[in-house]
Amino acid sequence: MRTLATLALLSLAACGKPAPPPDPLDTAEYNDWKQEQIRRRLPMAAGGLRVPGHIDVYPPEQRSKNRGDFVEVFMNGERIGKYNVAKLPDGTWPKVAFDVDFNSGPNTFDLWDSSSNRYYRQQVDSRYLTGFLCVPTADGYEIQEVRKKED
Repeated sequence: MRTLATLALLSLAACGKPAPPPDPLDTAEYNDWKQEQIRRRLPMAAGGLRVPGHIDVYPPEQRSKNRGDFVEVFMNGERIGKYNVAKLPDGTWPKVAFDVDFNSGPNTFDLWDSSSNRYYRQQVDSRYLTGFLCVPTADGYEIQEVRKKED
């Protein structure tokens, strides 16, 4: 009985509160892009090799106006991560760098940038490329290729 009364009081207290404001970074374009990633899934072939790679993302210092600005990365339709690229409380900018495992052969990686509300797609052939620099421009990102070192 006491639990029921507590639930009733909590539900009454919540009724008077306005809904939280929508997140300005949760746009229709962003949600459409995320939904598209499901269709982009590229499974690794049985017994296929993984090729180690590396991606660096530089923060869009000139464009970032929201303390929640982020980039989100998908590889072959699988989410790698969502990373903060907004200025940190101590006044510095975050360093976003991560290692990835490419499928041997063709791959695709996608980068969503909340500060430009756009995505950037890069085709990758892991026989030749395994490193990328995502460099901010005035209106988005440029993805620069870092060639594999010959053994």
